[in-house]
Amino acid sequence: MTADGQEHDVKEIVANSPWFEGLPDEAHQALATGAKIRSYRKNSYIFTIGETSSDVYCVLSGRVRLLLTSALGQEYAITDLEPGSWTGEQVLAGDQPRMLDAQIVDDAAILVIPRATVFTVGEKHPQLYQKIFNHHILRSRGIYLLLLGMAFYPLRSRLAGRFLALIEEHGRKDDQGIYLDVQLSQNDFAQLSLGSRQRINKILSDWRKRGVLELQSNRYLIRDMDALIAETELRDSDK
Repeated sequence: MTADGQEHDVKEIVANSPWFEGLPDEAHQALATGAKIRSYRKNSYIFTIGETSSDVYCVLSGRVRLLLTSALGQEYAITDLEPGSWTGEQVLAGDQPRMLDAQIVDDAAILVIPRATVFTVGEKHPQLYQKIFNHHILRSRGIYLLLLGMAFYPLRSRLAGRFLALIEEHGRKDDQGIYLDVQLSQNDFAQLSLGSRQRINKILSDWRKRGVLELQSNRYLIRDMDALIAETELRDSDK
């Protein structure tokens, strides 16, 4: 049992990975044998911008935020990695410094596989690289959409888009509307939408007044999905 109080079947986790699924049992066993599970506390980092490392990672529990950070300390969240998410595949292409910070948002257990282990398995099963490449391309498409929003869409639209993406993953319907079943602060939404906390607060206050959403027990309840979707349109004075 790991520090997160859970039992993790490493071989099964590897076998279900989009990177390694479909490989022979011996490949899954080799990857699992070379893997370790590490525990991280909230607000610590798996890696930071400029570091070089030689591992790939899978989130087993908790939540990890991939961040772009400027020299002045400004932060923009690319995505939050939930349990089952893999990252770090760039190390397979060489020893280039990391371009992102990987910050622990909630206490997490992380599966760590050394690059050397992946290479050893890849020598026998080169289709592994095609799977990792395909997954990387899908992830890159998501990043391009984020860049589109950053470049051309106002903050109100970006914030609404982040809400809709989170609802798709964490939404829970009931008679009152749709609960966003994950705790996020205004600072979190500022990172996720590339805006200041003050401007995020202004937009959320407006949405509450209009009955689009409300905050209940530290969870957002979306009362008017149509109105939230309408906020994603390319119009705003908050940019």
